[in-house]
Amino acid sequence: MDSPDWHRRMRDYVKEAGGLSPATDSFYFLRHGETEHNKRRIIQTQRGVTLNDTGRGQARAAADILVNHDFTEIHVSDLERTWETAEIVNAKCAKPLHKQSNLWERDWGDWAGQSNVDLNWGGDPENGESLQQFTLRTLDGFRAVLDLGTEILIVAHGGNYAVLLAAFGLPLNGPRVVKNAEPIRLTKDGSGAEGWAAEFL
Repeated sequence: MDSPDWHRRMRDYVKEAGGLSPATDSFYFLRHGETEHNKRRIIQTQRGVTLNDTGRGQARAAADILVNHDFTEIHVSDLERTWETAEIVNAKCAKPLHKQSNLWERDWGDWAGQSNVDLNWGGDPENGESLQQFTLRTLDGFRAVLDLGTEILIVAHGGNYAVLLAAFGLPLNGPRVVKNAEPIRLTKDGSGAEGWAAEFL
């Protein structure tokens, strides 16, 4: 499917900023488990949102998958919902945990708390981050952890994953970008526009 205009703009912002060139040939990504905001289709605030019971179960299921994969450490957005997801996963995987505040979800400003059914991703919310600001901040976060040269797990947000897809020239997977707590392995194999492919585990 063709990516929407806002995702093509993300790709332009990444290109203008010099792109993303990881020092590793593979790594893993996991979006946090479900929250009540996700369930009710509400735009989330950055802080104060935790997993619901479904989200905790999703994180445990992701742990059952990820424990069979070889990554060296976990880099996490330190918002509550991502940190809780990472701790559940790490109860089984037992890897070093590192906080990365540049991988927070987008600050939706005055739009937080509203329905996300018709969310304008390309818009600029009052008292929040523009699409460009969010893209460049997230890009800095990915560069910080992917320049380490080891195979890692990143636990972050759907918006961050959209930036990652844009950086690698990969299309969105659907209107939700990525499901809650669905483990993904990204590998440099030459298939995408930038030579990367994403595989759901």
